[in-house]
Amino acid sequence: MLSPEEHAEFLLATETVRRAALRYLEVMRSVPHVIHFIASLQRGVDSVAQTVAAGGPQFACKAGCSHCCNVRVEALEPEVFQIARELKKLPAETLGEITRRLQQHVAMVSGMPLAQQQSPCPFLENHLCTIYSVRPAVCRKAHSFEVAKCEEAGAEIPQSLALLLKAEALMQGTAAAYREVKLAASGHELGQAVLLALADAGAESRWALGEPIFDVDAC
Repeated sequence: MLSPEEHAEFLLATETVRRAALRYLEVMRSVPHVIHFIASLQRGVDSVAQTVAAGGPQFACKAGCSHCCNVRVEALEPEVFQIARELKKLPAETLGEITRRLQQHVAMVSGMPLAQQQSPCPFLENHLCTIYSVRPAVCRKAHSFEVAKCEEAGAEIPQSLALLLKAEALMQGTAAAYREVKLAASGHELGQAVLLALADAGAESRWALGEPIFDVDAC
């Protein structure tokens, strides 16, 4: 539980992010700009993680450690479209294989209660993230000081409260700014949302016009 001082600091940080993001989004309203802007959130979370890691205990997370990639992952609408844009740059055969993997993932978790969605992320391959450069902010803030705890079902993961709070302020403030300019920005199951974005060529444009694209989740 946060102290009153910590809670007030969190609210102030969230509001500061919201105002800064809103200033940009109110001016740069083209589809490419509003999607590309989400990268600023991701860079911010990366920066917070690097600062925290440099000033305290080292994170136990290493390449090939994928415990946190086996739970439900959610992404904001602009993050989903950002990922879909990158995937569409791939050769047709590769994109086809990714699409099949996404379809299998969605079929597996469809109708499953949220708490039971423990399947591997569809973008995980040989314990490595295949969309690492455009992975959602929620993935970027994930960390642990002790891998052994990550291996225990239901264990409390030792993490940095400072990183979690600062990352959450960035995420909530940015999402609030998107919503304020009538652009949906809430968490959706990653695999299902990306699959829909890949299949629906007009999804980006309709979202930019204020239409909720991922409101009805199949998972």
